[in-house]
Formats: sequence, C-alpha cells, structure tokens
Amino acid sequence: MIRFGVAFSMLIVLLVAGCAGNKALLADKDAEIARLQKQVDKAKTEQTAQTKKADQLTVDLNKQLADLKQKEQVWITEKENMTLITLPNAALFALGSVTLSLEGKKVTDEIWKTLAKYPERDVSIQGHTDNVPIAQKFEGKYRSNWELSSARAHAVLHYLTTKHDAKPKRLSAVGFGEYRPVGDNKTEDGRKKNRRVVIAVGQKIS
Repeated sequence: MIRFGVAFSMLIVLLVAGCAGNKALLADKDAEIARLQKQVDKAKTEQTAQTKKADQLTVDLNKQLADLKQKEQVWITEKENMTLITLPNAALFALGSVTLSLEGKKVTDEIWKTLAKYPERDVSIQGHTDNVPIAQKFEGKYRSNWELSSARAHAVLHYLTTKHDAKPKRLSAVGFGEYRPVGDNKTEDGRKKNRRVVIAVGQKIS
C-alpha cells in the first residue's frame, strides 16, 4: 500500500512537471509566432512605402518629362516594381555613334533632375539594338551588337558620373544587343523601336 502511494505521488509529480514543461513550450512558440508576425508586418509596411515611392517617382518623371514625351523622345512605364524610362537611340546618339549627342545630354539631364531626388533607388542602364549586323566601320571596335549596345549604355552611365556626380554604387550598365526586341525587326519601324536605351529604376539599394 505504501509502495502504491509512493508510485502514485511520483506519477502526480511527473504529470505536473510535464504540464509545466508543455506550458513553457507553448509560451515559447507563442513568443516566436509573435516575433515572426512583427517581421511580416514590418515587411508589409516597408513594401507599401516602397510602392508609394515608386508611384511618386513615376508621377514626378511624367511631370518633368512631359515635353519629351510629347516629342516621343521618351516613354515611361512600370513593370515588376520597376520604373522603366525608354529612350530611342535617335534621342541620345547621332547615327552610328556611341557618343552622347548634345540633345542626348539634354535629355539625360532632364531625367536625372528627377532621379537625383531618389538617391536610395538603384539605376540600371540597358542598351538594345536591332538585329542588323554590326556596320563594317565598327567591326574592328565592336565584335557584335552586344558590345555596341553595352558601349551606348556605358556612355550614359559615364555621363551621369562625370556631369552629375552620380554615385557609382547605385549605377550599372549592360548591353542586351538584339536579343530583347520590342518591335518587329522585319520592318524599319520595328527596328527603330528596338534601337533604344532603357533606364530601369529599381528598389532601394543595399
């Protein structure tokens, strides 16, 4: 009888200890869930703020570049949380050149007046061409349209760093050559659309 009483007492102790352990475990899980929820809420708040900023950037660009849009020297669109500023090569470069024209510098100046107000946003400058093979006079300097499109993108990048003292950390340049067309390369109008530079303004830089 005494042994039974001892065993029963030990069982009660174990049950109480188990309940206490389960409560502590549940409390830890609740704390972890609350912490994760705070992280999710913070991320949502930051995302909302970035979206509002992206919307405001587009508003500011449309206002600043209204005259250029009317002249069809620039197009502004949004895609995948990025603001895309598309400029036909004719607005930036003389025919067959990789050096920014005087008009091209003016266009770039107008764009940077707005982008300078958003120093936390990264800026990717993307060069594109049509599918016409590289001109013979350029063959010694540019192996293909990839190199030509990259040279034009870098021309814009270097102008921004030298004229406007843009921080290199937020800039990048890349050439896509003929491989991301937006028009039909079988027509002159389509090839004209494909010869372009796109300034892609992204999210907050790290």
